Amino acid sequence: MRNKDFLNQIKPEFDFDSSTTPKAPDYHLLESWVAHPNKYGNQFLIPNGKLEQKEFDIDVFYIHPTGFFGKEWNSDTNPKLSAYEKSESHITSQVSAFNDACNIYAPEYRQATYYSFYDLTENGYKAQDLAYQDIENAFDYYLENFNNKKPFFIASHSQGTLHAQRLIHNRIINSQVLSQFINAFLIGYIVPTKYMNTIFNNLKISTNANDTQSIISWCTSVEGFSRPNAHCMYWTPDGWKRENMEQEIICQNPLNWKNSDIPIENKMQSSIRVKSSNMSIIDYFATENTNSEFSIAYTESQDFSSKVSSNNMVQVKGNLINKISRFSSNGDLHNFDISIFWGAIRDNVKQRISNF
Repeated sequence: MRNKDFLNQIKPEFDFDSSTTPKAPDYHLLESWVAHPNKYGNQFLIPNGKLEQKEFDIDVFYIHPTGFFGKEWNSDTNPKLSAYEKSESHITSQVSAFNDACNIYAPEYRQATYYSFYDLTENGYKAQDLAYQDIENAFDYYLENFNNKKPFFIASHSQGTLHAQRLIHNRIINSQVLSQFINAFLIGYIVPTKYMNTIFNNLKISTNANDTQSIISWCTSVEGFSRPNAHCMYWTPDGWKRENMEQEIICQNPLNWKNSDIPIENKMQSSIRVKSSNMSIIDYFATENTNSEFSIAYTESQDFSSKVSSNNMVQVKGNLINKISRFSSNGDLHNFDISIFWGAIRDNVKQRISNF
């Protein structure tokens, strides 16, 4: 999907202009939340069913990945648009893993377009700044109106993880809510260890399945995959940078929650797949919400193993991986970072809550 022809098709034709950005979401309104405890939506889905609404003593604040491939720098948050529906699909396949232990809060936001990650001008950074502004506003509103001093997780994927790191630095590590913070699942985007003290002082890198106030992260690929020449945008308190994706980054294997190169066999119902009645996940040029019904099922095969590779990625192999890797042109399983390990995350969330 990252080929030059595709990027040229979605490249904005104008510079970022703060005076023409979409209207900011109003987090007083339920429609500005893709998932909210008072909104009986896809976050309640489980394999072959749906949970009843229930109130928990723990929250998760979830930031979804990119679902906007338009030629504007930032998406409109209107629920009638396809970007909103893609956010609903991410709720289904990702943060639903938390739904039997946590109240789920997930804001819609003016996400930066996919092209922004490849933009080498200031436009991409400005688009990400606008997206982050919404995330911070949503988190502040959540703390003031919904949290009620409850312990909470931060969970995120891809673009969401880029913003989550900034949010933790700006709103958690040096604030009173640090005492309520359980863990951060920062998945699908690099978290360089060299910035641990700069961005995450007062927190630690997770080393086991039970620790708290720690950072958990991974990116998934087939065995042998590498990305030595790949760079990505990265926010630091000193400003935006371009970082090499092959460096020392935080990585844990979700089958044992350790940074280890020993392969671990999956021995649980871990992996899920998502079905949609209308929406095509790979239709990147869709503009309208198709009002699809989503469902979750366990994958027919659960046969795979995973390990942390020498280039700090979770590398997987097995019958399941052989089946899903055909959806990846180069062995990067970014779109499956969470769905492969859905059940493992689900079990681990409860472990960390009990140890908090």
